[in-house]
Amino acid sequence: MCTNPATVVSLKAMTTTLQDLIDDSIFISTEYQARLAEISGGAEWTVDFSAPSFTLQSDDSVTLTPYLLGTESENRGSWIWSWQELGHFPERVVSAAVQTRTGGAQHGISELTTDELPLDEGLARKLTLAAKTLTGAYAHYPVTAGAGVRAWILLEGSQLELDAPTVNRMGQVMAQALQTGTAVNHLRAVDSYAKLRGAHIAWDTEATAVITATDGALRLWFDQGKISGIEAAEPTVGADELARLAIAAQDQREQLVAERDEVERLAAAEAAEQMAAREAQAQAAAEEAAREDEARAEAVRLAEAEELAAEEARLQALAEAEARAAEKAKAEEVEGTVSTDRVYPNADQPFDQEPTEDAQPGRVTTSTIADEDIVTATEDEDNELLTSEGESVQTEQTAGSLAAGDLETNQDQATEQAGGDIRLAGAAPDFEAERAEAATKPQPKEEKKGFFSRFFGL
Repeated sequence: MCTNPATVVSLKAMTTTLQDLIDDSIFISTEYQARLAEISGGAEWTVDFSAPSFTLQSDDSVTLTPYLLGTESENRGSWIWSWQELGHFPERVVSAAVQTRTGGAQHGISELTTDELPLDEGLARKLTLAAKTLTGAYAHYPVTAGAGVRAWILLEGSQLELDAPTVNRMGQVMAQALQTGTAVNHLRAVDSYAKLRGAHIAWDTEATAVITATDGALRLWFDQGKISGIEAAEPTVGADELARLAIAAQDQREQLVAERDEVERLAAAEAAEQMAAREAQAQAAAEEAAREDEARAEAVRLAEAEELAAEEARLQALAEAEARAAEKAKAEEVEGTVSTDRVYPNADQPFDQEPTEDAQPGRVTTSTIADEDIVTATEDEDNELLTSEGESVQTEQTAGSLAAGDLETNQDQATEQAGGDIRLAGAAPDFEAERAEAATKPQPKEEKKGFFSRFFGL
């Protein structure tokens, strides 16, 4: 029986997938989880990332250091790594997540370098197990952070230190871990567990291996890469070799811690860069929002100005229309007079001639003859009319020789006989008779009025 170095080298060379990292930590993670359960005894914990501290509520003397890996949200349906936006948590709190990202980049594992992943069954636990391999912090705790949200954290502290390994304890741990079905490559998982615990492992073939610890040894049988049996065996090395292996395991854990300290400093620098970028982005967004607000305000001002100008133009046009209408009404309706152009809108104006030189002032009488009283004159009637006109002429000549008083008497008698009113020349005319006559005649069809005429009732 001998150790098979080629097998160990080949196992380590296969660390290129997420499942490989899970297999590397599955057994030692199970043992650390059991230790955490022993410490808490079922009591609740209080987490404070600002300290940072993870304190047992039943015994505040038990305090561990929490490292926030990320959160899973059923409502959001995704997992988000805590390094997605650095600066929100202390660098120490997110250092394990950044260290995991660095290791994932070295192995080309996208699940460890993508800031947000679609949530899948068991994804958070798988990512946590892989992070344990890359950070050396082997205990974890899912903290409820809200409705449907859990924050997954890694834990470290002196209270979590394990006792020296025994084959009895290691056998129990492996049996318990295999019940979860998480491990896929059992050969890799057993080899990694033995080395991390400081035990000795010797491979006869890929079908069998012997683990030696301080209390004895175990033989493990494998069938197609799965553990098929465990039995007691003879130790293959002594105490000196076991001590050396224990020191090597401790050195490996300390190396991972030192790497985390360096990552913490890198995380601080990266956080400062991200915060500066976010501040610049926020400033740019604020300036853009201010420009948009100013543009909207300017648009409102322009719209209001245009609306005001339009209203002023409308009022101006309205005032001008009212002024024109008032001027027109004033020109047409002079106090104390009635114009004949509205009574006879279609009649010619025969009164634009100069008076004759022999025109004498006198009295004018008017009378109206209805249409039905007008008859066609016959030839005899024409002669009578001529005779009457001759007599009228002679009467007028005779009247010219009468005294002024006789003329007034004759005119009064003529007025009484005619039954008409007498108006003095130059007096304001009375067109009541003309209006009555115009009312009996058919009016010409009025033309359609314009908007302002109809709107203002002109």
